[in-house]
Amino acid sequence: MKRAFLHILTVGCMSLVAFAAWSQAGPCDCPPVAERPIVEVDDANGLGTGNATWSCDSLYVLTATVFVNPGDELIILPGTVVQGRTGIVSDTLTFTLPNGNPSPRQDYLFSQEAGSLVVSAGATIVADGTSNCPIVFTYEGDPMDASSGYDVRGKWGGLIVCGDGQLNTFDGDDEAEGVVDATGQNRHVYGGDGTLYPSSGVLRYLSLRHASTSRGISQFENGLETNALTLCGVGPETTVEFIEAVASGDDGVQIFGGLVNVRYLGLAFNAEDGLEYDQGWQGNGQFIFSITDELNGAGEHAGDYEGDDYEEFDVDMTFMPYSNPMLHNQTYIGKGAATAIRMHNGAGVRMYNSLFAHYGLGIDFEDEDPCDAWELFLFGETQIHNNRFWAIGDSSGITEMILYNEGFVFNGQEEIEAHFIDNNNYAADPQFDADFTSEEGHITDAINLAPSLDSNFTVTPEFLPMDPWFIPVDYIGAFNTDGSNWLTCWTYIEQLGLFGEWVDPEVVLAGCTYDFACNYNPEATVDDGSCEVTTCAGCIWPEATNYDPSALWDDGSCQLPIASSCPEDINQDGQVNTGDLLMFLGAFGMICP
Repeated sequence: MKRAFLHILTVGCMSLVAFAAWSQAGPCDCPPVAERPIVEVDDANGLGTGNATWSCDSLYVLTATVFVNPGDELIILPGTVVQGRTGIVSDTLTFTLPNGNPSPRQDYLFSQEAGSLVVSAGATIVADGTSNCPIVFTYEGDPMDASSGYDVRGKWGGLIVCGDGQLNTFDGDDEAEGVVDATGQNRHVYGGDGTLYPSSGVLRYLSLRHASTSRGISQFENGLETNALTLCGVGPETTVEFIEAVASGDDGVQIFGGLVNVRYLGLAFNAEDGLEYDQGWQGNGQFIFSITDELNGAGEHAGDYEGDDYEEFDVDMTFMPYSNPMLHNQTYIGKGAATAIRMHNGAGVRMYNSLFAHYGLGIDFEDEDPCDAWELFLFGETQIHNNRFWAIGDSSGITEMILYNEGFVFNGQEEIEAHFIDNNNYAADPQFDADFTSEEGHITDAINLAPSLDSNFTVTPEFLPMDPWFIPVDYIGAFNTDGSNWLTCWTYIEQLGLFGEWVDPEVVLAGCTYDFACNYNPEATVDDGSCEVTTCAGCIWPEATNYDPSALWDDGSCQLPIASSCPEDINQDGQVNTGDLLMFLGAFGMICP
């Protein structure tokens, strides 16, 4: 049975009576999505978007792979909705190895290209939404009423941003995975020395939904796929914050090299990984939330941390620059036997003050390639400090929290465990509600991720970040202990019920839901606009001659007693006589309160 999510928000954002209305029309003077004229956008024979501004007055549909060319700027205003056309594969090309055996390589031929937006190196995108008016990227035909759950994936190509940041590939550059420039201009090539394009623009308050497409399988058996958001060699002056990536057919956010910094990422129910990095990314990340549902095909890992393309034989054999971003305040939540973090292909990380719960394995620390996660650990490129684990495996034991895997060093597990223990990583109960259930890609049992207030989840000064880019906070994980949640008021995962309750529309009771009204109905679940305050109005002053003890509101009708025309008649018997004098003398000399 389909269910509808009804949730009222009044703190820190607009009031939402029903999410369907919110998803159809925003609070920024934008018309309902269904009423916006459609503007189909193609690549204009290689000219791309040109210098353009997209607003919420129109609905933009990407009909193919559309580029923002070098030197051009695309501005996307708050409330704008961009939809990508779904790709249609018409045929598959297969290949044969020189020895006559079939090659794993497959190329997909499309009768309809998937709609994608690619920002070339040297181009600029300014997609600056707000908490009350996010920018939405989704697929063409999305009803925008949250009826498409997180089981709907791979419906359009995704957003790809390229820069000239340093990589550890053999030639120092690469082509954006899953992207083809049919014009031959190589506008999907990225990488360099990072000096030309330190900024690719602004990505803020973006909701990316149901993305990812595949162009085939490489000769090394890797999928050639796009993600919801791919950052390729992007520079450190690019703003990337408050990004939601939901229900991608591959990864939520993938970062290839460069020095880009990311903050406030909500990565939910993506088919493979929430956050993946590769090719020598050395930026910063803070406040990253990743949730997986391995039982329903939504997430192999919350984080897939890689260092190079050794498996594709495309790596500078010095393996430098190493992938070793600094990541603070992550919260990774799982369901099933999936792994929270897989570290492989030369991955390093400097990870602090993060929380991992409900996984089969915490950190899978591989030692398989010539320069793998183990070597980066020996080089001092991996620092895992002050993190908490809970409900990992059967008992949150040390080998369930971190595992030396596929290696040949006899004491590898012992050395990693020693680092883990010496740097204040351990199992502790966050005392939050991270268990969820779902139905048809919608959450039916919500979660609350504010961690415990006890000392296990308080960050002491020695573990606070020194880099001024970071926001210093005294709690572990991505969410404040005060219960505030930066993912509310603007995200699709909230509309899917992750932080609220579900109500079956067949048992919805309409009525007055405001407790100050005369006809308030405490059992009503949806306000029907019938609230009134007139039938329970009257005089509420007990001193009045027309006092109404049943009245809830004062209607201004109170009639107070008129003062006596003879103030000397103290006992009010109609005469001024000895009785009045005696009352006066009896009270004479008293101190009035």
